[in-house]
Amino acid sequence: MKKICRLSLHLSYLILSIITVSLFLPHFVTDILAQSPPQSSIKDQNIVVSLNANDAIFNANTSEFLGSKNMSLTPYLVTEEHIIDHGILKNVGNVTNNKTFTSTYLSDELLVGRGKGTIETTDGQSINWISSDLGRPSDNQWVFHGIIQFNNTQGESLSFLNNRIGLYNSTSDVNDPEYIWLLE
Repeated sequence: MKKICRLSLHLSYLILSIITVSLFLPHFVTDILAQSPPQSSIKDQNIVVSLNANDAIFNANTSEFLGSKNMSLTPYLVTEEHIIDHGILKNVGNVTNNKTFTSTYLSDELLVGRGKGTIETTDGQSINWISSDLGRPSDNQWVFHGIIQFNNTQGESLSFLNNRIGLYNSTSDVNDPEYIWLLE
């Protein structure tokens, strides 16, 4: 009987503590939030990106599919693809984009891709990048929309890409062009 009384006494204290905290905590959180600086949203930012092909900084005019392998079948199909693009980088000229993508097929209608690669100029300057994208099937091919982040380079002709972020659009058809646009 003493154990039951002690247990009920402890439960009573616990219930009173919860009620007390719940009475004062909302006011405390409201006060803290009122003192916090307002958070800016992306719509408050002046991010302007023209997705016109003429405004792209990179245009891959030929692509070479080097191979694909299955990495996993469960719980989702995961593949790794290797591709080399040959194209034109605005204000630089001819470049090669050596790419590796890991694709996770969440369904027959959606995949999530992670990429990494290197853009190299004809004189040997290079810059590495990483990316993430979503792919959906359209007209018997996959269409990808993604975001790319460039690392740093010591190469003078590619330095305008240092730590820049861009958007890209490509397809699984190596005969279709790929475009990259920089965020302003």
